[in-house]
Amino acid sequence: MTDSQEQCLNEDIVFLPVSETSPEFLYSEPERLAVERLLNAGPEAFYSTVGAGQSSCFLSPDEVTEITNWAQDYHLSPHPKEENGEFGQGLDFGGYSSTYYPAHSDTPAPCLALGWPESSPWRREDSVRVYTSPPAEGEPSVRELIRRKLQTATQVCLIMLCIYDCAVIGDLHNAASRGVPVYIIINQRSAQENTLVRLRHPNIQVRVLGGKSFCSRAGRMVAGEMRSKFVLVDLQTVIHGSYRSASPLYAHLHRQLVTVLTGSVVDSFDHEFRILFAASSPVPEPRIGSCGQISNHLNNFSDTWFPKHLPFLDTEITNPPSSTLNRFSGPPPPTSPTDNNLSHLLASHR
Repeated sequence: MTDSQEQCLNEDIVFLPVSETSPEFLYSEPERLAVERLLNAGPEAFYSTVGAGQSSCFLSPDEVTEITNWAQDYHLSPHPKEENGEFGQGLDFGGYSSTYYPAHSDTPAPCLALGWPESSPWRREDSVRVYTSPPAEGEPSVRELIRRKLQTATQVCLIMLCIYDCAVIGDLHNAASRGVPVYIIINQRSAQENTLVRLRHPNIQVRVLGGKSFCSRAGRMVAGEMRSKFVLVDLQTVIHGSYRSASPLYAHLHRQLVTVLTGSVVDSFDHEFRILFAASSPVPEPRIGSCGQISNHLNNFSDTWFPKHLPFLDTEITNPPSSTLNRFSGPPPPTSPTDNNLSHLLASHR
């Protein structure tokens, strides 16, 4: 809870008036009412509230469209069960309550199950360097810089951005196979199932996080996005900026700028990542009966037969070698009705 929220609980507090020209100006009741109208009745009601003139509108047309598309009915979803608790046990959030357990939060913080290195008392010298894409003469590109840092990681990799670049995902798999824990926080609205499948590795932990939410009195709500972007390697180097790990073509087409930081400022990013990790949620499971569930079954089936430390491949293996099926001797086990249903499911998927 922020200081302003705590002060609101004090009935004797007196707030000094803040004008719109003041840097401290943050809250506007007319703007809040206009956003409520946008959530409840749509763009036409919003524009009628703020006035006909575009100069009085505090939201751009793109923002109005974005909020309209993101608006939904408010619903209280149960907290998902964590796979790894503080002591290696599952965390069931249903048993926690701030009323009966004041020392606990309503949602226990997730565990850094892959481990966390000790912060070294010897810090690198404070330095700040700026890299651009297209790169300056004699300097590496932003994509090359990030890939080199990931390939030389020895302790931990903390990723705060959505990753779609196949080469970068391969670097993360190689680092995880070397025993380097990899923690990734992805924007909840941008998380794609095929990307999450590519990031699957025993030494990679992926979680999703959104932004803050705004709720109207009519039961409508809108949630923002996680817009922070930085990469922290070995608790020594931070790469922060406008980089987006999309594809090599994206790196060639768009202008990007990142700042590489070392020294004492890294502690602030370390602290911020832990806060965001504690606020994040596990990757949601696909809906029952959806195509995503069938894809999930197929991926689990392939993981049973193939090693998880294969080098990263851009293409899918559609015809696995039959020699792997011969490693089991003896007659096949009897077929159960469940196996028959699974066979029909796989056959229909093909």
